Amino acid sequence: MISDELLAEQALLGNIAAFEELVNRYKKSVFAIVYRISGQYQDAEDISQEVFLTLFEKLYQFDRQKKFSPWLHRIAVNTSISALRKKKNIISLNFDESFVSIAFNNRSHFDAADPHLMLEREELREEIGTAIMQLPESYRTVIALRYQMEFSNQEIADILGISKDNVEVKVHRARMALRKRILNNRKERGII
Repeated sequence: MISDELLAEQALLGNIAAFEELVNRYKKSVFAIVYRISGQYQDAEDISQEVFLTLFEKLYQFDRQKKFSPWLHRIAVNTSISALRKKKNIISLNFDESFVSIAFNNRSHFDAADPHLMLEREELREEIGTAIMQLPESYRTVIALRYQMEFSNQEIADILGISKDNVEVKVHRARMALRKRILNNRKERGII
């Protein structure tokens, strides 16, 4: 199997089949990243196409001494955020169990057979989703990359173009901000 880096080099030399192979290899992961950030299926399809157009236009900027996938994923994140800013939308993430576990340190295990627990889980999902929407964009992005896409801190660092230590700090701060937001929202509603 030809490496991504070699395919990128061949695509840069005009080999359309090499570029198509890169698209085929990464269309699912790019779509997943874009969808997690945009929260809208149609937007994610459009933005994913923009990502690959940007890839085609900027392939000459790829440093062949580095890994291809973090570079492409960085384009996906940046293109997603730029597209949403243009539309003046608030980033809305597609929330799932991963956010439930980060908010409560994986202590919550739900019994799907119990309708009351299922209702609590759905309410918790909504509560976490609301809290995440209130976080700054940079925190929403690292939360999506870390807990939904399950990228390592080093992979996130490569995607965002920041140091691994900076990612660790952002993830920690995002978790703390999320907890604080959830507690504040509960206080406002008189739950605690």
